Amino acid sequence: MKFTPKKAIVSGVAASVAGAATYYLRDRSNRIKVKETLTDFTTKIKDRAGKFNNSNVPVEKAGEPSDVEDSKMVAEGAQTSVDYYNKTQQ
Repeated sequence: MKFTPKKAIVSGVAASVAGAATYYLRDRSNRIKVKETLTDFTTKIKDRAGKFNNSNVPVEKAGEPSDVEDSKMVAEGAQTSVDYYNKTQQ
């Protein structure tokens, strides 16, 4: 395995980032701030992801074979409505 200049730069940057993080996180107050920031961030992401669950989608008759527009879409290659219909029928 040859150690190229590109690998040397990547290794140097990674070591620098690790060193800076270690230096910053050695104080307890900084660790608490980082932990709170990450907790807030993950909470916001989970809240946004929760808004897009399937219960918010108004689906009453998705995937029924008698629906002409749905049948056209399936004929063009969309299988989502067929899968949904099959799951609801089982």
